[in-house]
Amino acid sequence: MKKGFFAGFILSLVIVLLPVFLYMDARSSSPRPSNSYGAPNVPDPFISGAIRPDRSTGPSNLPSGTDNGDPPKTNEQEKEANPDEKKAENIVMLKKRDIPQANFRVPKHEGIRTRVYDPNRIYTLRTAISHVSLIDLPEEAKEVYMGDSKLFLAEVFGSRVKVKPITYDPASKTNMIIYTIHKRFTFRVKTVPPGEEDDLTTFLSPDAETVVNLNPLKTVIREHMEKKEARDLEAKRTETLKEAGPTMPLRISGVTRRILMTFLGFSRNQDSFFGLLEIRNGNSRRFYLSGVRIRKYKSGLFWEGQKEFDPRSDWSQSFNAWVDPGTSKRFLVQVGHVPGLSSREGIRVVVEGTLRGEGDIRWRGDSGGVFR
Repeated sequence: MKKGFFAGFILSLVIVLLPVFLYMDARSSSPRPSNSYGAPNVPDPFISGAIRPDRSTGPSNLPSGTDNGDPPKTNEQEKEANPDEKKAENIVMLKKRDIPQANFRVPKHEGIRTRVYDPNRIYTLRTAISHVSLIDLPEEAKEVYMGDSKLFLAEVFGSRVKVKPITYDPASKTNMIIYTIHKRFTFRVKTVPPGEEDDLTTFLSPDAETVVNLNPLKTVIREHMEKKEARDLEAKRTETLKEAGPTMPLRISGVTRRILMTFLGFSRNQDSFFGLLEIRNGNSRRFYLSGVRIRKYKSGLFWEGQKEFDPRSDWSQSFNAWVDPGTSKRFLVQVGHVPGLSSREGIRVVVEGTLRGEGDIRWRGDSGGVFR
């Protein structure tokens, strides 16, 4: 009885311990890991040519190992614990290479243009279908001539001309001539694709102010120079008018104290009228001219000595001029108009001045008579 129990106990023990011995024999026959963590080496996906231990198996002395008795963490658990490592797997390292720059073509055409007028130049006007092109001129447009009015329409609004194509032919072209008060503009008109047309073309005269004046001193100087040039031009015209002589001769002359005074007649300078007086000083002293008066009169019907003066033909002018001895000068007296004279009408001229050292002198002369 005892022998049978003992044999059964030994057999049960062998059956229980046999798998344990078989498992231990299999572990001892497997190859050993070559790293210090006791885990097989696997290639590191982040560093080229490097390896790292596989932390999913085997004992480890890292802080996340089994030193505290916790079971080893799997790869998924470690990725959740370290999000930076999880993000790193999604990073793809690309080799830097040259990326060709895109060539963007910037159109140089501008729809708004400013041109300086040149009468010898033919300008090009670009128009587009369903678009209008405007031309601003420096003065009012009078006439517009279009080469082919069936292709383009031109309308005038003062100094602005509107041009647009009235055909759908993209190759249509013609010429156009615009006449203003003093200028002529010549164009070659053609049709271009939309976006390349001339929206507004402004023409300036060569002497026009093309920039905004930001210097008031420059404007003052320019105006002063213009006034000076105008005065110089007027002085030249006056001297020319004096030398040219009267356009309506009317000779009234006389000599007093060796001073010859002659009213030569009337002259005209554009819209201005003048009486022309000449004084020749034959004295040894200087003569000072202070004033001249010119009046138109009508003789009496029954008595010639009776004179009726016309208040509409009465002109006076003051002078501050000297006539040196042995010289002569001419003076212009501005009048409102050239008076017409009949057989009973005449002109009276009164000259006032001073002969130096001899006092004031007053002369009076009538047409048909002499100075007294």
